[in-house]
Amino acid sequence: MEKITRLALYVINNSKKRRLILGISAKAFGRIIGKSEEFVQNIESIRRGHYLHIDFPSIANALNWEIHDLLPPDNSPYSDGTLVDKVVFSLKNPSDAEEVIVGMKEIDYFKQEKSLNDIFEHLYLTENMSEKRKVITDLLEKLVSNNILKLYNGKYLA
Repeated sequence: MEKITRLALYVINNSKKRRLILGISAKAFGRIIGKSEEFVQNIESIRRGHYLHIDFPSIANALNWEIHDLLPPDNSPYSDGTLVDKVVFSLKNPSDAEEVIVGMKEIDYFKQEKSLNDIFEHLYLTENMSEKRKVITDLLEKLVSNNILKLYNGKYLA
């Protein structure tokens, strides 16, 4: 597994989470930031690579953020140069998926009713991504049972 700095991993995971919340595909994000369509897919996988500091302004702009929103808080351990395993944010991980769904709620995605297929399309989860789809489905059930989302006639609403 590739080793990258904690800061590089933070930026990858923070930007991927925001990209998913906003419903931007990896390919579209690559085009928006002036890179190839495969660039973001490679960065967000366990393949080699990370975003360069020179890319931070275009990444932040594409995510409707300021650069400081992309970076960790001041005085955090992320900027000490320590190398860590490149473990990237994933919708296969229930806690990562919950951060995305809650983030979608926070930007009013669920202000209007959304079907499960609407949510899958927003997250670019195709039919062959059954593991991620199951995590999202299970998570939505949990959020409904915890009264974070409501379910009416098969559609989710905040």
